[in-house]
Amino acid sequence: MKQLQPSRWALAPGLLLLGSTLACTLPVEEPMAPGVPPAPPAVVDPVTLLPPLSPEALQQRNAELTERIDSELALAGLGKITRLGAPISSELEAFRLSWAETDPAIAPFLGTWVHNWDMMPYDFMTVLPSTVPGQVCLVRYRQMETDTVPFETFTTPIEVSVAMVVDGQLLGETMQTADTLLRFTQASAYVAYDIEFLGTVEDDGELRLLAAQQPPALDPAWDPSLVEQLNTYGCA
Repeated sequence: MKQLQPSRWALAPGLLLLGSTLACTLPVEEPMAPGVPPAPPAVVDPVTLLPPLSPEALQQRNAELTERIDSELALAGLGKITRLGAPISSELEAFRLSWAETDPAIAPFLGTWVHNWDMMPYDFMTVLPSTVPGQVCLVRYRQMETDTVPFETFTTPIEVSVAMVVDGQLLGETMQTADTLLRFTQASAYVAYDIEFLGTVEDDGELRLLAAQQPPALDPAWDPSLVEQLNTYGCA
């Protein structure tokens, strides 16, 4: 019922009684039913992301990645690395194929990526798809040795961030990569399975090497606030 203005109440005092009567007889508006659609997922601000790698920089990073992978494979051939990467998961391939129908730009980067061979630090990165086209969420952490006690290790706090895939480059806040930095190596006498590698470029210029492991998933051990943050960007 439309609220009457004070001037109208002053002109017609009798309406006070009428208003009270109508308030009791008019139907009361029902509260909002459950199941109201949630707010749309947030979109990352492009200003917060690293700029794309230039063609020259990307060419240099590709050369570095080739040398890095060849070195790792050579160490495996010499028996100095006993566990290199992981077999390419059929479940991960199926997951990517499914997402490629919806958002082909992000599909090649999806998955759990790990560097847990050779010497520490070990790197762990989960790339989760978002319902926002071209957007992904990154969950990253490292396992490192302490500087004081030999063989004592610790895990760094989990970092959650959002990235966008633009023209084949995944641009994050502190890390970036590109579809050309995805590499497949075939099984050999020294590594009995195919491996999918990914090179990432950190904001300090470091090139890290990871290998695909499995489809991306929410870890039950993650803090609820972390999962809520992923939900905000449509990544859960």
